[in-house]
Amino acid sequence: MVIGAGIAGLLTARVLADHFAQVIILDRDHTPTAALRRSGVPQGSHVHALFARGLRAVETLLPGFGDELCRRGGHRIDVCNDLAVATPYGWGARFPSDLHVIGASRPLIEAVIRDRVLALPRVHLKERHQVDALTGTPGHVDAVAGRDLNQGGRAFAIQAGLVVDAAGRGSRLPHWLTDLGCPPVAETVVDAHLRYATRLYRLPVPPRDWRACYIMPLGPTHPRGAVLAPIEGNRWVVTLSGAGPDQPSTAEDAFLPFARSLTTSCIADALEHAEPLTPVMCSNATANRRRHLERTSGLPDNLLVVGDAACTFNPIYAQGMTVAAVGALALSRCLATRPHQSRSFAARYHRRLSSLHDIPWLLATTADLSFTDTDGPPPALHQRVLRRYLGRVLAAGTRNRHAQAAFLGVLNMVHHPATLLAPHVLLSTAFAR
Repeated sequence: MVIGAGIAGLLTARVLADHFAQVIILDRDHTPTAALRRSGVPQGSHVHALFARGLRAVETLLPGFGDELCRRGGHRIDVCNDLAVATPYGWGARFPSDLHVIGASRPLIEAVIRDRVLALPRVHLKERHQVDALTGTPGHVDAVAGRDLNQGGRAFAIQAGLVVDAAGRGSRLPHWLTDLGCPPVAETVVDAHLRYATRLYRLPVPPRDWRACYIMPLGPTHPRGAVLAPIEGNRWVVTLSGAGPDQPSTAEDAFLPFARSLTTSCIADALEHAEPLTPVMCSNATANRRRHLERTSGLPDNLLVVGDAACTFNPIYAQGMTVAAVGALALSRCLATRPHQSRSFAARYHRRLSSLHDIPWLLATTADLSFTDTDGPPPALHQRVLRRYLGRVLAAGTRNRHAQAAFLGVLNMVHHPATLLAPHVLLSTAFAR
């Protein structure tokens, strides 16, 4: 039983279909037949990125996914060559690489995954099913209970051998565990109170020198950032971000002036004569929240928590979909080496998942803790050192392709941050201003 039909839930269902006779996905939304935003995904209108590691992970689970996404309008982008990265130190060096992402909207990415997963004979989706509780004992979940919104809220209870919470940011996991009599799960929250605003455009003339642009915020001195990227339907998505008094406004007439205030005017120049296709959509839900399931004993042995229900990252850094895909691959490996009936299976998976969260959590929280009004634990020594060193890597990356490749490899989660200490990268930072 998988609670939630988002990307984490769908990819988890794909993995479980190799090991269970029946996989049921429950979701409170009505599933659109086309690539449209669902009400249960409030951030679905904003820019999304499936980083290179995430794209490779989805391709492993769903071969041909990238080609299908491009056939339906996505744009394949070489991160090192087609993406223009602007920092306060200048423009990052550009060169061909094997790091690729696909420019597409969140609804299209989800729709392609959903179509492939629901085509599996063992996977079934029950839409408009609201999950209210888990029933059983503190050590084992027997069934999932809730209301069928298709039938006026009629109660249901479905037994399951394995239950997966993939309900995302809105997961009611703490309440479900309390009702079962389980101990509370410790959480760490880091909230920089960032805000981002998004609008879709049609550009009369696409930019000539790049296919996407990322103006990187670096708080506290440069708290404003933006992304401009192509998506399906000959449209472009623009997301502006900022913290504190530098937050973008919901006012349509303030959107272009905010873009003009960034460290480079390239996005504002591209939008100068562009046609707006939507109103400005804003979100303040940018807190990082990590549930430490790996540290908690006494949880049900057949309850898994995945995706944003386990660890939520600031969406500004676009890590969520990639982490969800990598987490699904980790589940596949766990199921291949140990049967799910094992009493230690859930705990073992949560430990592995936590280790996968370590690096993206470090990167996201290190960036957010640099902003003045961030709520959370003070930055540790290694975070302060990392922040200062990343500044030197970014400065070196304006002239040295090795430094830029190392940074983009870490950003795309294909390389460990330790690669930033490789001799040729260290040497380039020694002379960086």
